[in-house]
Amino acid sequence: MGYIRKHKLSSFVILVYIIVVGFAYFLYKLFIGSSGLPVYGDRLDDIEKFPITEEQIKNIEDSIMQDEQVLKVTKPYLSGKIFKVIVTVADNTELEPTRAYADKVMAALTDEQKKVYDVEVYITKFYDCTLEATGKMDEEGNFTENVVVKFSKDLSKNEYALDYGLTNVEGVNYNKEQKIEIKEDGEYIIYGYVKDKKSEFSCSIKITRKTSDAQSKEDTVNTVASRQFPIIGYSKAGKSAFVWTKNR
Repeated sequence: MGYIRKHKLSSFVILVYIIVVGFAYFLYKLFIGSSGLPVYGDRLDDIEKFPITEEQIKNIEDSIMQDEQVLKVTKPYLSGKIFKVIVTVADNTELEPTRAYADKVMAALTDEQKKVYDVEVYITKFYDCTLEATGKMDEEGNFTENVVVKFSKDLSKNEYALDYGLTNVEGVNYNKEQKIEIKEDGEYIIYGYVKDKKSEFSCSIKITRKTSDAQSKEDTVNTVASRQFPIIGYSKAGKSAFVWTKNR
């Protein structure tokens, strides 16, 4: 310690030097690796031999967009040797039929390309017609006070939700309401309606409000409509079968 006090400047310079050398070594290992070769090595060589063309990408987009439930196909792109396709579907779309989009992607690729590239198909939605009820709730599941029912997402900020509404009376109503306060005791069914350029969809939630002096705590109840998405389909190079999962 005495040496450090007497040689503060020298000690500081040595410390900085150690930090810089350590950081430089970290970057070297990260980008070059222990072999002295680039991280990808020669694994990307086949991309130049069997490139995926703009025409193929356009064919994939057009083929998938033919499905009446598709809102958007983000331009397919390469990440290393993974060919990625992102498809956004309308809110009322069922899960199972969307798996066929992977077949359309594979149909656009040549046999040589299928041996070179992993393929990932990601299917999602821009919004879900889902509702949530929040307020103080007793142990029996009854709301006791401060009950608010609303859409789980702010649909006014979603360009694909062209119209929407919330009501306690059954029957399509695009009134632009996104929140309802329940102030009186009783049983309620709250209905939500959403429309995009491909479809109309509805969701609902049933709640009971019952004023009580019993101990209660803040809680939230959600609907489960449209919670199947997103899904990811993944096929390794050289294999035609897709594995579908929530997370790859």
